[in-house]
Amino acid sequence: MRTMKQMFLAAAVVGLLAVGSNTAEAGRGGSAARIQNAVATGSVDAIIAELERAERLICDACTPTVLDLLDHDRYELREAAAWWIARRPVLKTQLTERSVADLAGSDSRLARNAADILGTFRHPQAIPALAAAVTRTDLSPEARMAAARALGTIGHRNANAALTAAMSDSDASVRFAAATSWLQVRKQASAAPVVGLLGDTDATVRAKAAGVVGELRDASGRAALEAALAGDPDANVRRNAAWALGRIGDSASRAALTAATSDPSSLVRQTAKAALAGL
Repeated sequence: MRTMKQMFLAAAVVGLLAVGSNTAEAGRGGSAARIQNAVATGSVDAIIAELERAERLICDACTPTVLDLLDHDRYELREAAAWWIARRPVLKTQLTERSVADLAGSDSRLARNAADILGTFRHPQAIPALAAAVTRTDLSPEARMAAARALGTIGHRNANAALTAAMSDSDASVRFAAATSWLQVRKQASAAPVVGLLGDTDATVRAKAAGVVGELRDASGRAALEAALAGDPDANVRRNAAWALGRIGDSASRAALTAATSDPSSLVRQTAKAALAGL
């Protein structure tokens, strides 16, 4: 069954017929048939390759197939489809308006798709809609995670408050996405909100938090990193904590890093030694 959004977009294609040629073989070798054949194979790489080939192709016949990809289960294909549409101003404008509406609606799948679309379009004007969605507990964790991811893709500092709020989400995937997106924000200077995630219940979130604090060289996280290095049960977290302490480069961490050179994990030992060498 086609979604309400897809039906809206399919109708919008009619408006595009007046502004585009029906030529399906122009551009750099792409065509509607090649895109459809790639979709039939189910190969993510093949589909993305054909969308890239048809980046500037004037091809009305391509549009319905690409629109269907916006609801695909794979994020990579939803992103690639939105990327293709972003190069078609009329459809991009219509899809932006529809996506903002979908984010405010109650359908989590549509909200997920809308977040991916708006993130790929990378316009800061979408931040308020995404920020509102990222904390809506009536939406699924997947939809909230997509909103947090989109805020990072846009990369504007106006998203910081929403990302900070998302770091307290009940679902680990949302907290992970928020920490990841925090690092993607341009001219991000502090990792202070991420430091709290070093004590998260989920090891993947703790490991990501350690990496973010290290990337931003935020000394406010030094004590928490040292505690993670000394006692976290997950080797990846300890390894990332050692790396982050090396990035911060405070000689006060020498004792913690020296102790980590005897860690049961060879990755942690090697990382701690490298961090010590850089102090």
